[in-house]
Amino acid sequence: MPFDLLIRGGTVVDGTGAAGVRADVGVRGDRIEAIGDLADHGAARVIDATGRIVCPGFIDVHVHSETALRGNGEIWGSVLQGVTTHLTGPDGFGWAPMPAAAGADLWRSTAFAYGQPELAPAWPTIDEYLAGLEGQLALNVVTMVPHQAVRFAVLGWDPRPPTPAELDRMRGLTRDWMDAGAVGINTGLDYQPAASSETAELIALARDVRAAGGIYAAHIRYTGLGRAEAYRETIRIAGEVDIPVRISHESVDDETEPILEEALGAGVDLGIDWYVYPAGSSHLLVLLPPEDQVGGYDAVIERVRDPAQRKRIGDFLEAALAETAAGGGREYFSDTHSGRHIGRSIAEIAAERGAGIGATAVDLIVEESPEALLVFKRGLSAEAFGALARRTLARSEFMVSSDGIYHGARPHPRGYGCFAQILGRYVRELGVLSLEDAVHRMSGLPARRFGIADRGRIAEGLAADLVVFDPTTVADRATWEEPRLTAVGVDFVVVNGTIVAEAGGMTGALAGRVVPRQG
Repeated sequence: MPFDLLIRGGTVVDGTGAAGVRADVGVRGDRIEAIGDLADHGAARVIDATGRIVCPGFIDVHVHSETALRGNGEIWGSVLQGVTTHLTGPDGFGWAPMPAAAGADLWRSTAFAYGQPELAPAWPTIDEYLAGLEGQLALNVVTMVPHQAVRFAVLGWDPRPPTPAELDRMRGLTRDWMDAGAVGINTGLDYQPAASSETAELIALARDVRAAGGIYAAHIRYTGLGRAEAYRETIRIAGEVDIPVRISHESVDDETEPILEEALGAGVDLGIDWYVYPAGSSHLLVLLPPEDQVGGYDAVIERVRDPAQRKRIGDFLEAALAETAAGGGREYFSDTHSGRHIGRSIAEIAAERGAGIGATAVDLIVEESPEALLVFKRGLSAEAFGALARRTLARSEFMVSSDGIYHGARPHPRGYGCFAQILGRYVRELGVLSLEDAVHRMSGLPARRFGIADRGRIAEGLAADLVVFDPTTVADRATWEEPRLTAVGVDFVVVNGTIVAEAGGMTGALAGRVVPRQG
């Protein structure tokens, strides 16, 4: 019986880190059926992969793709790099299960990452949320418990610890998500309402996640605790619960490496993920202390109507932006409510208005909420950033994630080039990673760490999520000025046995699925 798809003559890099071998890959239905010399076999579709690498589809463990998954037209930015699976709930963002009014309120506070603030999610149950994804996915989705939604559903914006009864409700929602197939919990401790949670709350929820075999992943409490102490809070959770933990969008330097070594020496299963660009992206409010973010954009706007509060918050923002500028960094708007100011810094806008930087920052919160999104460039030289990237990539605990955002006039290029950049720049050009190790960091390692058992490797019987790429030409093209330029050198992307991208373009096939936790 012929295969449905036969990828012939390529070098198979199987996602385990093992050396690549020349082999054919036969696919029947949505599964890999055979690997080896399949010269005597036919197929409905044959791909000649001579001179190409055949590897598992890449898994993006931290990516803001909710509106892209639901059809805003930008999922190609990820798929055309070879990504075949997204994990949900980055920074704990989520909007189910809760009544429509509450979901819309929380959605509005996250519009900086997803756009479309007018969208009113109506996902009163987890099943309804998941059903809304079925049938329209170009890639797979693996869910994580969204801590923001769990807390908001019980406490709203109330910045206090839950009562025992409220904590029981939060734990029940966490278990509901795990029962629905989530692979772990995500939280974002610089964003409200999660920023108001105490460590005891996180430990309690992590216990239920651990009981179901899941993982704890976090945007740590940079603003509230500082980077080093925020690491230590995560390590404490890992130790008390005996749960594997992952810290999102992190690099390895003189501050974090000793903490990593200490934790690993104590037997903590601790890892990090990062996109390997010298800039981040978030909303303007992230510069404020957590207590000033309570209530989201709308509450902040109401707060700054008071002249004393306006001055205090403006002074704080001016000092924070001055510190960034003093270190050689620069922020610029990638999206705003009005569509103005794209590519410009707050200082530049202030100079044009003849106003102070802090006062202008407050004005922009009011004028451009809730879509106001910034790219924050770090004040690192090319040499310093290169050293940081090498040091981080050398750690076996590191895996690749994009933290991609798929809306706005000038989004961060990481969402359109992160994975291709690893293969082109850090493998081929700089030799920082071997090809096999890089593929492992983007497929087999995240699949193993997040419990996605039948993906991330090329082996008989596993799901046929596959990428065919040219190792001599694969590269990112997205830049700060043109962030939506697509990757090159990726010939085919296969999801569940169906070709969803070919020759640098999407085929229109919607072969992705919601993939539940396995085992």
